[in-house]
Amino acid sequence: MKISNFLAYRYLKSKKETKVLSFISLISIIGIVLGVATLIVVINVMIGFEDNLKQKILGANSHIIVNKIDGSAIDNWKATTEEIAKTDNVVGVSPFIISQVLLTSEDRVSGVVLRGVIGKREIESSNIGKYMKRGNFDLKSDNTTAKPPIILGKALANSLSTSIGEEIVVVSPFGKKGPFGFTPKMKKFQVAGVFDTGMYEYNNSLAYVNLHDIQDFMQMGDNISGFSVKVKNFDNAGEIAEKIENKLGFPFWARDWLSMNQNLFSALKLEKAAMFVILTLIIVVASFNVISLITMTVKDKKRDIAIIRAMGASEKLIKNIFIKQGLYIGVVGTVFGNIIAYAICFVLKRYKLIELPADVYYMDSIPIKIVPEIFLLVTVCAIFITFISSIIPARQAAKMDPIEALRNE
Repeated sequence: MKISNFLAYRYLKSKKETKVLSFISLISIIGIVLGVATLIVVINVMIGFEDNLKQKILGANSHIIVNKIDGSAIDNWKATTEEIAKTDNVVGVSPFIISQVLLTSEDRVSGVVLRGVIGKREIESSNIGKYMKRGNFDLKSDNTTAKPPIILGKALANSLSTSIGEEIVVVSPFGKKGPFGFTPKMKKFQVAGVFDTGMYEYNNSLAYVNLHDIQDFMQMGDNISGFSVKVKNFDNAGEIAEKIENKLGFPFWARDWLSMNQNLFSALKLEKAAMFVILTLIIVVASFNVISLITMTVKDKKRDIAIIRAMGASEKLIKNIFIKQGLYIGVVGTVFGNIIAYAICFVLKRYKLIELPADVYYMDSIPIKIVPEIFLLVTVCAIFITFISSIIPARQAAKMDPIEALRNE
């Protein structure tokens, strides 16, 4: 073991007569432990929240939405569907119609977004089939069926106090004009399934029906509103959306899931960066204890330093002793901080101890994602901060005049 390593470790402990330096060493380590653990846990929670929110959004939505810029109906949609499907990395295309309507049960009313789709194609272009809690997503219907099927979100079904097999009336405000004004159109549907995406906004305001049923109800003929597109890798959805838009030409408009939720994810990214900077200040504050510790150690060991210098030790050796003393504190604090942070993350991820209101946070418990890169990044930052904190008092120790120090003793 090098003499600098030995003395750096030895100087972390004070003499038996006084335990001040040992106490400050312990406080410094605890401060770094708390700073590192807090930073890792908070950033992993925020990453987990972002990842969870991303999954919820993509649960009921496709990766890309294609429609016309002016929002007008699309005719000849079957040929357009084939064109989109031929685009590289596209794995599913589903035509859809969207309309805002009222759903009424026996004694409840709720405004919703009614989405008309082809069941099989919608399952291929989104993850909605995985979120079915009751019933299935076939949405099979024919012209002889008196009550075509409708699929409701979990929260919506609860608010309407309805379940599978019961009747729901769909009311559209866009009806026929009569002598007393517009008469709303109404049609009876039968609840065929309930889905739960885990996102309250979708569960409470979204319903699915067969594409042909809504075309008949809205008297749209064989027109649709747009296309849902699923790609192999959703991270590349922006590039593929641009290819689809260029392929179809004006007036079609292709938007990927990230651009449609850009404000939300930009805010999350900014918040994550801000929290990293703010919580890093905890480690910076703990590093002031390191500066105080090394400064007091230099004063306490002034005679030892003078003797070592008189025996021929260089300024570099003296400086290395106290820099390594600070690094020991940083490494020990960081290691224990990582261990505590991993334990907290593991418990939160496995047991979901903290519950959240689902209608506010879109999830029922604190999400967390254990990211090894975050552990590494925080470890490097913590050790670097303690290293910087050790340099100033170490330089002062190295510049100490051994003759003057011994004379004062």
